[in-house]
Amino acid sequence: MKGRVAIVTGAANGIGREVASRLRESGCEVALLDKKIGELRTQDSSLRWEVDVTNASEVEQTFQDVIHKLGRIDILVNTVGGTMHSKSVESIEVSDWNATFELNLQHVFNCTRAAVPSMKEQGWGRIVNVSAVAGRTFTFFGGADFTAAKAALIGFTRQCAFELAPFGITMNVVAPGLTLTERVEAMWAAYDEEKRKSILERIPIGRPSTMEEQAATICFLCSEQASYICGATIDVNGAMFIG
Repeated sequence: MKGRVAIVTGAANGIGREVASRLRESGCEVALLDKKIGELRTQDSSLRWEVDVTNASEVEQTFQDVIHKLGRIDILVNTVGGTMHSKSVESIEVSDWNATFELNLQHVFNCTRAAVPSMKEQGWGRIVNVSAVAGRTFTFFGGADFTAAKAALIGFTRQCAFELAPFGITMNVVAPGLTLTERVEAMWAAYDEEKRKSILERIPIGRPSTMEEQAATICFLCSEQASYICGATIDVNGAMFIG
């Protein structure tokens, strides 16, 4: 992937940070996007943009800045997302629903729309979105708004893959299971042994995923070797969902 230009959203920490690091090691010029500019500054890169990716106008301006500085966009990895509660469906407020969809879906639309013209112009592109096992089945760690948003992300990816494939652009989605990001590690450390055991019993492989395992899959989908994979949902969840 030497010489490719990549944009990674949510690059300040978690899976996004690991993906950005791996892409740089593979020879990519990587533009790091995140709201947390202070955390981005800890990374060994000058290609940092503070941006709220749920804001369409900010995204458009930032992507134009990246193109102006680096010449084009070859790769887009959308890692922003998460759940903010575990409410039952009758307890979810309309504001909860809207905020969850904005965090997990709106930014992917914003970034995809901004990246595609550059990719079409050069006849090559890779877009990888990060959903969750919750988008494939139910979840113990979020509400109906989260599972709906992550499932919608998979549907969005499939439709875009169909539309973009004739232009040499592949688009795929990875659905991670429980992954030890910084945030999850902090939660994990606070659980007692019984709580950890009950969670691990739900994972057939018997342990959480590492960020490195998720990033390895994502970066493969960005590579030349993945040129015939398009519209796929790759489950990286330790057999929590098999389908």
